[in-house]
Amino acid sequence: MKDYLFSPINSDFVAQCHELNEKNVPNVGTKSLDGFINLVENSDYNECILKNNEVVGYVVCFQDNESTIDYMHEIKHKNFNEIENRVSNFLYIDRVAVDNEHRKNKLGTSLYENTLNFAKENFIKHLTAEINLLPSINEASFKFHKSFGFNEIQTVKYSEDYEVSLQKLIINS
Repeated sequence: MKDYLFSPINSDFVAQCHELNEKNVPNVGTKSLDGFINLVENSDYNECILKNNEVVGYVVCFQDNESTIDYMHEIKHKNFNEIENRVSNFLYIDRVAVDNEHRKNKLGTSLYENTLNFAKENFIKHLTAEINLLPSINEASFKFHKSFGFNEIQTVKYSEDYEVSLQKLIINS
C-alpha cells in the first residue's frame, strides 16, 4: 500500500475516474463524463486511489439524507430508490472500480474499509450496494461483498436484461 495515495475525487482526478468507470462496464453502469461529474459532485462520500498521480481505483457513495434523496429521485436512480424503500439510515455504494492491473492488491478492500470508517464516524447504521445478476452475474462482487459480511435484502428485476441483488451490511446497531 505504500505506493498508493488516497484522495477525495477532485477536478484533477474525476476524468480519470470516469475513464476507469467506462473500462469496468457492465460491472458498473455506464455514464457520460458530465453524468459522472454530476454524481461525484452530489455524492456524500467519494475517494480515489492514486499511483504515480494516476487513478487506479475509486468509490462513490450516497447517504439517505434529505438532499441526496431529492437528488436520487430527480435522476431516477433505480437501485438507490429500491434500497430506500427497504432500509433506513444507510450509505449506498453507487459505484466502485479498481484497474485490472492493480487488482489483487487489496485496493477494493481498502476503499470499502475507508467507506465503512466514514459510515461509522457519521453514525450510519447500514452500508448498502447492489450486485448485477443480469446481463451477467458478477461472481467476484458476490464473493467480495460476502467477505465483508453483506447479506442479500432482495433481488429486483427491472427488465429482461437487467436484474440486481440488493445487499446490506449492518454496521452500527
